[in-house]
Amino acid sequence: MALKSDIARAIEEIRAAYPGHAVSFKEDGEGGAFVEVADLPLGEQYEPNTSWVRFRITFQYPMTDVYPHFVVDGLRRKDGKPLGESFQLNNQGWQPPSGTITTTMVSRRSNRRDPATETAAIKLEKVLAWIRSR
Repeated sequence: MALKSDIARAIEEIRAAYPGHAVSFKEDGEGGAFVEVADLPLGEQYEPNTSWVRFRITFQYPMTDVYPHFVVDGLRRKDGKPLGESFQLNNQGWQPPSGTITTTMVSRRSNRRDPATETAAIKLEKVLAWIRSR
């Protein structure tokens, strides 16, 4: 199945929201896409302090949440404290565009989201802001 127009529009919105960051995607075969945004700052409290962020926009978008997000495997806090709730280390099985790799999953579901106003780009920014605030 070809990429749905809502998904293509979401990818273009992400590109516009993150100029200077490579945005790649691979169609998932169901009308959605696996998306990667490169070199995003996570915060100086982390090592590494930048990462790609990967996520899937499913064919149900915009009616469904863009969830979860994935960052580089081995993310850690410089102060030695645990990452805390909503992080899952050594998550197996991320798929395209880069293939199957181990990641750190960031689980930030938006239970009462408004599909008319919370886009994939806005959700990515919310996830990044949450990571940076930890």
